[in-house]
Amino acid sequence: MTAGLTPMRMNERRLSASFFPWIFAVLMGGTMTAIITAILLLVTDVEWTQFPVRWVENWLLAWVIAIPVIVVVAPRARVLASRIAVPPAVPQRR
Repeated sequence: MTAGLTPMRMNERRLSASFFPWIFAVLMGGTMTAIITAILLLVTDVEWTQFPVRWVENWLLAWVIAIPVIVVVAPRARVLASRIAVPPAVPQRR
């Protein structure tokens, strides 16, 4: 069996659960910071010719900061949220 793959099924090609927080943080952080930095640049007086370069610079900085923050905060936020509201059931894949 290949290291890092889940031991559940030999034909399953997903990474183990230990990678999940980081994969989630990369995807969620990347999406959120891309949208937020674009909006912040649009509402400021940035020249359109500077927008692409300024956006990439700001997005990369925000993304690098967001990934570890999400990994640390998300589990605690889930616990706190579950004390306030009933968490939804996680659908099982077949």
